Amino acid sequence: MVWVKLLVQMLLFAVIVLVVYNVLKYYVLSKIKINKWIVFAVAVIVLILPNILVGALKLNIQNNVFWIYGPSSLFIVLFLWFIDLSGWNKRANSSKATTSGFGKKSNKKDVIIRPKAKPNRVKNKKD
Repeated sequence: MVWVKLLVQMLLFAVIVLVVYNVLKYYVLSKIKINKWIVFAVAVIVLILPNILVGALKLNIQNNVFWIYGPSSLFIVLFLWFIDLSGWNKRANSSKATTSGFGKKSNKKDVIIRPKAKPNRVKNKKD
């Protein structure tokens, strides 16, 4: 029974974080112009900092819901924003684009070779 409760809690957490991210992306994150590496650095700091604080300050975070879900949800939102800024998900959005690797467009263009029209060939033809 504990596993079912934990599984439902994790699924609810994932749904809430994804809904919050999509709302933030639509209203807030699309209007902010920032370097993707700054967002990634902040995400890594948010991922590591709570563990350092718990180790250094010897805090008991077992019963504190904010310390359990807060940094994880903030890291997920920042990492998803980094993925949006870097363009790794553009491959899924555009099926027509020629891509190589992580959704980056390749510089190769489709070249169609057409034969040159030779209008004088019919005039100069002798039977």
